[in-house]
Amino acid sequence: MRKELEYVKKIALLAKLFRLELLTEKEYERIRRKLMDSYLIAGERSNDPRKAIA
Repeated sequence: MRKELEYVKKIALLAKLFRLELLTEKEYERIRRKLMDSYLIAGERSNDPRKAIA
């Protein structure tokens, strides 16, 4: 469960940075995909970052 909590914290921070417009869509997608791959998460692979945040 510890890994899941780490992943959720990182994704929450990433989403916050994106909403504050401190990251571009391209940067957001690249980082999100890298996190998903490193934590072996299977899920939404949409190109629309707003869809992935929801």
